[in-house]
Amino acid sequence: PWECHLKLPNDPRVLSIARHTIRTALLGYAHTPELADTAELLTSELVSNSVKHSDGPVTVRLRSRGSAVRIGVMDNHPELPDPLPCTPDQDFGRGLYLVEALADAWGRYPVIPAISHSRAPGWKVVWFELSDAVRE
Repeated sequence: PWECHLKLPNDPRVLSIARHTIRTALLGYAHTPELADTAELLTSELVSNSVKHSDGPVTVRLRSRGSAVRIGVMDNHPELPDPLPCTPDQDFGRGLYLVEALADAWGRYPVIPAISHSRAPGWKVVWFELSDAVRE
């Protein structure tokens, strides 16, 4: 098992950094090009959403265990997103639809500080899992 963490500023230019880092890490650890392609696309969608909807830094965490990987993106926008229904004429809103369609599993959860006396909205993580294993 291994992990990779990226702490990025809230800036649209970080999309290419996240994509390149995820692809390089996965290929460097002998995952298939197909898994790297899908992970790169889905990571880009999640980081793009974070940059668009939050106003703080974005953290990307990649964990690999055997043939499976889990990638999570954390930001300071407290709303837990749901996929939007897609229509052919829509120019936006396909990110989570792609995650739902292409990932083996995905989800989202709020990040609650260990010591917090505040009920103020906090951070969240949106994650997905992929596997190199042959699907039946």
